[in-house]
Amino acid sequence: MITVSRLLHSPVKGLELVEYPSLELGPLGAPFDRRFFVVNAAGELMGSWSHGRLCLTRAEYDGTTLTMHFPDGSVVSAPDPSIGEAIDLIWDSDEPATAHLVDGPWAAGLSEVLGEPVRLARVNDATGGWSAHAVSLIDVASIAALQQGPLDDRRFRMTMTLSGGTAFEEDTWLGQDIAIGSAVLAVRTACERCVATTRDPRTGERDVNTLRAMKAARGAPNLGVYCDVVTPGRVSLGDEVRLVGLSQN
Repeated sequence: MITVSRLLHSPVKGLELVEYPSLELGPLGAPFDRRFFVVNAAGELMGSWSHGRLCLTRAEYDGTTLTMHFPDGSVVSAPDPSIGEAIDLIWDSDEPATAHLVDGPWAAGLSEVLGEPVRLARVNDATGGWSAHAVSLIDVASIAALQQGPLDDRRFRMTMTLSGGTAFEEDTWLGQDIAIGSAVLAVRTACERCVATTRDPRTGERDVNTLRAMKAARGAPNLGVYCDVVTPGRVSLGDEVRLVGLSQN
């Protein structure tokens, strides 16, 4: 039986992933997932692929208050950021996007962690910062098949980690719907990976050549799958993953 062993997301793209006992998945995925992101002084997107130290800060957002926990132990919490200047940028899917800088006290702490002036921004629509699909998942057996020793699954930055399956079994679900808890997901495509997966999620430092390991194991730097939410619902730790047939969506 394949079950959910971990549920993760962050309201700020690239920051430490927060664990949850359950998530209410809607058409846009987990609530407030990657609603905010970090840009440099030139207004360019900053992510874990280029700035590993982002993962040293943890953020929490309830739709009203944004809180950040910085590596020096300081905590900054303030009401929902007010919208500022509009900026155009290239997203990590190489697609142009329009966003707004947001005002608030968080930029100073992030700038100190990253060692350069940065700002916080948010995308204009409610999708937050995911590129094409709202939910991602991977089985621990697929990670183990890379034969790189124990790897913290957070380096793959998935919404869900599963256990109980065989290596790359999630690939066989492409084009099908799966039920987890009260939600139904359409499995759309394999996750194409980048250098962000080479970084230890505890330190932000590069430590394992995961891309080379994926190519050796699979012939391509892909691992895990992306999904769309076709029936909103709650997913909890321990929920079984069930195939429900070819996707009609």
